[in-house]
Amino acid sequence: MNPFDLKGKVALVTGSTMGIGEATARVLAQAGAHVVINSRKQAECDRIAGQFRESGLSAEGHACHIGRMEDIAAIAEHLRERHGGLDILVNNAVLSPWRTIDDTDVGIFTKAVEVDLRGYWYLSVEATKLMKPRGAGSIVNIASVAAWHPEKMLGLYSTLKTALIGMSRAFALEYGEFGIRVNTVLPGLIQTKLADAFDDETKARVTARTPLRRLGNPEDVGHAVLYLSTPAGSFVSGASLVVDGGMSVGLF
Repeated sequence: MNPFDLKGKVALVTGSTMGIGEATARVLAQAGAHVVINSRKQAECDRIAGQFRESGLSAEGHACHIGRMEDIAAIAEHLRERHGGLDILVNNAVLSPWRTIDDTDVGIFTKAVEVDLRGYWYLSVEATKLMKPRGAGSIVNIASVAAWHPEKMLGLYSTLKTALIGMSRAFALEYGEFGIRVNTVLPGLIQTKLADAFDDETKARVTARTPLRRLGNPEDVGHAVLYLSTPAGSFVSGASLVVDGGMSVGLF
């Protein structure tokens, strides 16, 4: 048996129309999974799902704003009716306000919590309901090394990513008896839209202090998620997997 085979599995990847989410969805689809592409806009979901299908992969698009409880309920019902359940959930969609702590008003704080924590929590709850009848499942939450090493201008983002690690461990404890594994991936600086917020000097400084001497590619995160979502990672739950080229080694 190929321990990385996902044939016959259904995977939902939130925020998968670009960056880490899209790369992760493609990696899972290449391993045989049917992937549900998700973002807030249906047209974008359909566009990316179409590209996947053109490549011979199995995919569909379904919009869901995870900051809205009614959207979470709707996508859960869709998965139940169309697929009879869910095998893999990758919580990746994120709101990352770029501002100082002093400039973090209550409005943006609330909105970020609704997406980056409440959305992950309640979508995961719905996922467990879809996974329990199957006797197994994998939930992977995408956090960040900023959870351990906060960045200036990303104070709220860093705080919520730290909370996400605690959430993953709590879910792993409570749902393990149902065969559901819950893990966290902590990417370093990955070449995505979020990384564009850093200037070239900052990127060069990060690269210089990274043992592997490069920034990460979105696929690097996707392959980590693949491991945690397949039989290869069947005895891994409650773990935090750092994918940062060794950068955080020198920060402890």
